[in-house]
Amino acid sequence: MTKPLNSQQLRPQYNRKDLNFTSTEELESLTDILGQQRALDAVEFGIGVQHRGFNLYVMGPSGFGKHGIIRKYLTKKAADEDTPADWCYVRNFEQDYKPRALKLPAGRGKQFQKDMKNLVEDLGKSINAAFEASEYQEQVQQLEKIFNKKQANFIEKHADKARSQGVHLSQTPSGFMLAPILDDKVLSENEFDALDEEVKIRIEQKIDDFQNEMEFLVPEMSRQRREHNIKIKKLNRKVALFATSNLIKDVKKKYKNINQVVDYLQGVQDDVLHHLEDFAEAEEEEHSSPAESTMPSNNALERYQVNLVVDSSKQKGAPVVYLDNPTYHNLIGRIEYETRTTGPHTDFSLIKAGALLQANGGYLVLDAHKILSMPYAWDAIKRSLYGKKVKIESLDQVANADTTITLEPEPIPLKIKIILLGNRNTYYLLHEIDPDFPELFKVEADFDEYIINNSNNIQQYARLIASRARKFNLRELHVDAVERILQFSSRLSQDSEKLSTRLRNIDDLLIETEYWANKLQHDIIQANDVQQAIDAQITRTGRIQGLIQNDIERGILFIDTQGEAIGQINGLSVFEVGKYSFGQPSRITASVHMGDGQIINIEREVDLSGSIHDKGVLILSALLASRYTQDKPLSFSASIAFEQSYGLIDGDSASVAELCALISALTHIPINQSYAITGSLNQQGYVQAIGGVNEKIEGFFEICKLRGLSGSQGCIIPAINVKNLVLRQDVVDAVANGSFHVYPIQHYEEALEILMGLPAGKEIGKGIYEEDSINDRLVKKLNHYFQLQQENKQKSKGID
Repeated sequence: MTKPLNSQQLRPQYNRKDLNFTSTEELESLTDILGQQRALDAVEFGIGVQHRGFNLYVMGPSGFGKHGIIRKYLTKKAADEDTPADWCYVRNFEQDYKPRALKLPAGRGKQFQKDMKNLVEDLGKSINAAFEASEYQEQVQQLEKIFNKKQANFIEKHADKARSQGVHLSQTPSGFMLAPILDDKVLSENEFDALDEEVKIRIEQKIDDFQNEMEFLVPEMSRQRREHNIKIKKLNRKVALFATSNLIKDVKKKYKNINQVVDYLQGVQDDVLHHLEDFAEAEEEEHSSPAESTMPSNNALERYQVNLVVDSSKQKGAPVVYLDNPTYHNLIGRIEYETRTTGPHTDFSLIKAGALLQANGGYLVLDAHKILSMPYAWDAIKRSLYGKKVKIESLDQVANADTTITLEPEPIPLKIKIILLGNRNTYYLLHEIDPDFPELFKVEADFDEYIINNSNNIQQYARLIASRARKFNLRELHVDAVERILQFSSRLSQDSEKLSTRLRNIDDLLIETEYWANKLQHDIIQANDVQQAIDAQITRTGRIQGLIQNDIERGILFIDTQGEAIGQINGLSVFEVGKYSFGQPSRITASVHMGDGQIINIEREVDLSGSIHDKGVLILSALLASRYTQDKPLSFSASIAFEQSYGLIDGDSASVAELCALISALTHIPINQSYAITGSLNQQGYVQAIGGVNEKIEGFFEICKLRGLSGSQGCIIPAINVKNLVLRQDVVDAVANGSFHVYPIQHYEEALEILMGLPAGKEIGKGIYEEDSINDRLVKKLNHYFQLQQENKQKSKGID
């Protein structure tokens, strides 16, 4: 007869030599990452390979602490690397809509921005001072005097010619005017009207004749005006060049080793000479009222300013950037617009860098599920990595929907390592559906969800607990509290031989434990504070479980925890509600009758059975036929059902229970309802591992506890799952005092003996088992069905 487990086997036990301290106050904080050497080696490799495509995908479970581990590792490594360059956008004097990108050594960008601002101010002062100088004014006056004299002589020459033809030529603000002369007197309009018609016609003819000559007068004077303006401009440029060349030359000297900047400054010098009026405007604005000075204008301060999009002046080593909201514009950058009286306006000064540029020369950390959920963001990442450059453009441009004229900033070269953080499902899905993914993310770092529960890891884990408590400014923990958290960690990993690496769950428990320690006024956190926090977590999330248990207690859901029944057994299931999972017993029944060996899965017939559950049921008939009726067909039919089940059932963890119920129905041997059973069956009759063993045991225990523990109740589980046991303290206590039992089994016959109270029976010959054993009764029943079937066939032939 199979013996039940003792209480020591129901949860991990720790050697106090491994926990050789009284409280965590005696422990040093853990500065290293616990375990994960394989994954860390992968991270180191991925970061170390400086070739395209060797970006990283870091995978592991949610709550593991991937962000903290990766950022800590990258920050340490990046500190020893070179600080990346600054990047600026400036005006392109040849193509205004294509701003130029300038690269400067780290920290020089801000200085260059300041130098250009000072230069423009100095240029304005120098140009205005040069134009106000007496030498310049004298030269302008001289040119004006020459021009005016030339114009006067030209007009006088045509006026003499007009006078000789009896026409008076005069210049007015609105142009030239012709009037008749008679007897050396210029006639007024009234005097002209008083003349005889014949005289008037003759005079008008003279004016018309001279009018034709006037057509050559105005263009010639305009030409002279243009020549004069050109001379003034040449003078202005000469004066401005003299006034500005030394100023620009001084700035060039500061950046003589940066060819791009020198070329840009030469362009500034040429452009200044073409836009001298902007400096006059800037000078006027200096003397305007504060309200007027805030009005936007296309002055020199705007035209020659420097837009520092990447500033590394405060950066020490390579940048490590984590982008929490990886939208397209947050990644690539954006071109902003200003609202002006003339409408929307943009220029190079409104270009903003995204995370790719902020992390250029370093590392960019992204959450995989977030970037995949953002429109165009994933494509932007791939395009930038393939092209090794960042091209800032609007989403409308990317989608070919932008019909307005906008900027086309010069792309900036990109050298970056991108680290994607995500789960395994996302990694494998990307591998399957995106051919670019394995080309661009060649390195995967797979972090384990657990570490082995050995002596060294236990000591390290205790230090980890101390570190996490100190991180959140919590109380120190008593050694018993640490041991209870270690058991909680094993429960998270569903294995008594392992410890979970899900730090978020450990952190949450520590913070909740601090609450109870404070409430109970403990100086340090005690084991019962930890237990109180765990119990409170279960209570907060256990509403659905409570409703089901209440229905069982009230008899609405049929579950027996005492007595006997034929063809009826308590199976165990696990339900998941959000982050909380719990176990509940389910009644499984079987009925048999003579037939052709078909076992009907009622859940399958109504489409409430999953494929794995169907597989488990099919194994039953195969096992019965191979074990008990090798030389003859099965001559019975059966139906198996989960009673009061209205949802999908999947998994094969009920196959041992279904076989026991079926054998009970065939042999008419009752099953003790004080037990619940879980286990997966193979075709040789051995019991295989199942999931959720702790929740299943605790679920049945709760029902028994509600009705009163009789001392005969318990659960039957696969022996292989004993290593997964990390049961609650109240279950362990109940087993310790003999009021509840947990039986491990390796073969279904062991379950039959526990459930039916009879020996399974050894095979003493081919198809012959020990007298009156369970197997003996089963074989006799199967033979009886076969004989009845043969007799019915003979009768059927006789009738025919």
